[in-house]
Amino acid sequence: MKWILAMLVFPMAAQAQWVSINPGAGGQVQDVVCAPSTPGTLYLASDMEGVYKTEDNGAHWHITGDLVHNRIFAVAVDPTSADQIYVGGMFALQVSTDGGKNYSVADKSLGESFGSVSVDPHDPNHIIAGIGWRDDYDFVTLTDNVRDGKGRLLESRDKGLTWNYITYDKAVGDKNVWTITFDPVKKGVVYLSAARGFYISRDDAKTWQLIKAPAKAFDNKGATVSPDGKVLYTAYATGNRASDVYASPSDDIEWIKVMEGLPNHKIGFWYPEVDTRSTSEQHKVLISIEGTREGLFEGTFTWENKELKNYHWDLIWEGTDGYDFGWDWADPNPRYVHYTPIGWKRAIWSTTNENMFAGIRQADGSYQWINKYSNRNEKFVVHQWNKDWYTYSGRGTESTYTYDIAADENYVIQGQGDNGLMESWDAGFSWSNIQHRTDSLNYSDIQAVAIGAANGKPVVLAQATTGYGGNARDGRLFVKKLETYSPTDRWEMIGGGPNHLLGLPEGIFRDVVVAPSNPEKVYLWSNDNGLYQIEDLGETLKQRENGVVVPAQKISDETLAGVITTKKIAVHPTNENIVFLASARGTKGAFRGEKEDGVWKWTKIYGGGSWEAEMVAWEHLGQTYLIYSGTSENTKKDGCNYKILLSMDEGKTWTSILDPSMALEMRAEYIQAWYPYIKKDYIFQNKGGLTAKGNTIIINFYNHKYQNGVGIFKGTLDEKGSVKWEDWTGDLHYPGVTSAIIASYEGEEWVYISTPGAGAWKRKL
Repeated sequence: MKWILAMLVFPMAAQAQWVSINPGAGGQVQDVVCAPSTPGTLYLASDMEGVYKTEDNGAHWHITGDLVHNRIFAVAVDPTSADQIYVGGMFALQVSTDGGKNYSVADKSLGESFGSVSVDPHDPNHIIAGIGWRDDYDFVTLTDNVRDGKGRLLESRDKGLTWNYITYDKAVGDKNVWTITFDPVKKGVVYLSAARGFYISRDDAKTWQLIKAPAKAFDNKGATVSPDGKVLYTAYATGNRASDVYASPSDDIEWIKVMEGLPNHKIGFWYPEVDTRSTSEQHKVLISIEGTREGLFEGTFTWENKELKNYHWDLIWEGTDGYDFGWDWADPNPRYVHYTPIGWKRAIWSTTNENMFAGIRQADGSYQWINKYSNRNEKFVVHQWNKDWYTYSGRGTESTYTYDIAADENYVIQGQGDNGLMESWDAGFSWSNIQHRTDSLNYSDIQAVAIGAANGKPVVLAQATTGYGGNARDGRLFVKKLETYSPTDRWEMIGGGPNHLLGLPEGIFRDVVVAPSNPEKVYLWSNDNGLYQIEDLGETLKQRENGVVVPAQKISDETLAGVITTKKIAVHPTNENIVFLASARGTKGAFRGEKEDGVWKWTKIYGGGSWEAEMVAWEHLGQTYLIYSGTSENTKKDGCNYKILLSMDEGKTWTSILDPSMALEMRAEYIQAWYPYIKKDYIFQNKGGLTAKGNTIIINFYNHKYQNGVGIFKGTLDEKGSVKWEDWTGDLHYPGVTSAIIASYEGEEWVYISTPGAGAWKRKL
């Protein structure tokens, strides 16, 4: 079939049309920072979404403006103005003078990562930022950075208008700077905690002195100073993810280990902080913890004439009893902890992996811990372990990495990389993940979800396994019959796992789909093993109840033998015995499989293929359409490494329907805040999110190296195969997509998307 494809492109004004369907969280929360001059205003640094802001003490949050890179480590707020902030991230240091509405890039900062920023309390024009990435060493080289180099800081003397590098250590070593602390009393004295040690400058950051570390200690992991400037507290690494806490007078440093009362096994203590309300004789000190869930410790230290008279540590937060912990049911992991500034009501703000809490001291000395990331909804109750668990809605922050999404009327499910099976029974308003937990395992890594049918009734399918951060352990297929569309519907494992149920191997089921023309037929790709088919899900479940195993069938052949995994399986819209898929790892290519005389035969229909490649097949007005998105098969000839291709003859011929130049034209007005800084290195690709129905196509361009998307685009297809494109990004801050579907709810069609950093969203089609 020969046909001509014409392109029409026009922009679409941003409208508030995307609806967040998230329980609330914040990726890995890197910090929550109070604005000293404005009680109730805080900024949240997320490792994926950028920077959030609250102006009502955490009751509501909203995302701030566009950043060059959305992996953020540190936020510093001018002590005299809540609108003047400095943001340290993976690729640059950025400055806002309007409370985060807009950001400018600090000159000379591009290409470096900044893990700490501090404003001089004696002179708010003076700012120092430290090169670093906190504990995220895995991401050091993400933007072509390097771990080792001279010890350098970026400094401004004019409130961030201009910047220059200063050197605190000329030797080559680990560049990571943990904290920069200005002495609150002695102007010109600055304390520096760095991977290579603890430094002091007594001449306003011009020269630096390395202080000798305690015996058997090495990396310095954060430092703080008492309000009168007379006492320092710090943490030094003593082993792999283990460190000890020390104290010393500031003018004659001799470190004293202060570990009595703290757990004596290996814990990563770091980032100590003194309450600014402390007196010269008695200090209250918090110590944050890296990685483990021991709880939060507060120390009380008594000093007299530079001598530590006594101290003790109190465990002020542990477990989950006695307070509303929200949907993320887990012992607290207080990674970054702060006292509120003078002028605020005294409280403690703590991050705990993906969320945040405020602790209010009670009359008896205990703390009341208040969930600041989600709101409880008492309409739906999940009953488990003889207890009732409520669902939760978000306060404006999102819920990090979501692999896949599925929906059927009021029921919506997200498959997340850390939080497991997030389920909603009110169309995405409130959520629970409690059903993915068992007495011995948390099925926390969900890479594929789908909704099919069994004996004519809807059934949810999910690949569910243990592991965090995308580190799935094995392949396990779970199903749930949607009998009531409420929490009373329960999950059961039917496939894979160590016992190879249904004859399915342990390889992760990277995608699970059902045939559009027969939702009782299920297809699964098992990593390293190939493509499998459950011929009749209803019959399989029925026989299983009778103790009879109806094994799944492997339907991939030698043509697919070199394909390690595929991201998405596309089943022919009208013929359940034709399947398309693109290789994500291993032998490259896009393939078509067809069952003939009981045997599946596979042919290559396109030579491209890459880790983010996927295909979608659908029918409209009697015509079958096929789209491939992924790496081109002729990268040297066509000059572009990524293609969006349409076929109207099931892969025999292909035509490009959307390219980067068209996307840039539609989004030129909206990406100026970040794209010009990285355009030479920006690769146009995505992590998925291709979907289509009727004459509508949804596609996006996103680059995970910079965690930034150019936009989401909606195409309208005519009968000749030409596509008219419009910018459909609207007000979506994070236009990266991992998967997308079109589903009906209350008679209207919605586009549901999952994202690699900002949870899930929906929008009316």
